[in-house]
Amino acid sequence: MRQQYQRRRRPRHWVLLGVLVVILVLLLSGGYAIHKATHPFNQAQTRAEKIARKSGHLTKTTQFYWTNLDTTYYTVAGTNKAKQNVYAIVPQSGKDVTVLKQSDGMSRNVALQKVWQRNPKKVLSAALSIFNGKPAWQISYLSKSGKLCYLTLQYSNGKVLQQISNL
Repeated sequence: MRQQYQRRRRPRHWVLLGVLVVILVLLLSGGYAIHKATHPFNQAQTRAEKIARKSGHLTKTTQFYWTNLDTTYYTVAGTNKAKQNVYAIVPQSGKDVTVLKQSDGMSRNVALQKVWQRNPKKVLSAALSIFNGKPAWQISYLSKSGKLCYLTLQYSNGKVLQQISNL
């Protein structure tokens, strides 16, 4: 009787071990896929922060934004050597970095408030960029009907520079 019990139990261990191996392989594959998917973003952020530290004299970085409409821009928010809160807008080329004091323009929260006044279903992104040679907040959102919309607000005064609705 005891021998029969041990024979029945042995296959259960192999099944359990097989299930654990499959779970481990799935977890490792998922982690690798996430790493590969986020690598371009992380690489761009690291490069932009390095350029912002050099060109904008940032000593500390706090936020990172990425916009890609006509041209790709990376914006790094942080503090410079003079302890001022600044934005460094870095073109993908890495040349002609624009550095702005955060106090000289509209904050991200104020830009988002202007969008929320339009009663969107969801805000997708809000990032500081360069539009027609001027710093501007570029915000994408979904309208109440679920259509894609873009709003570009001038950084210095909040004036609407461009509005694209219901794509």
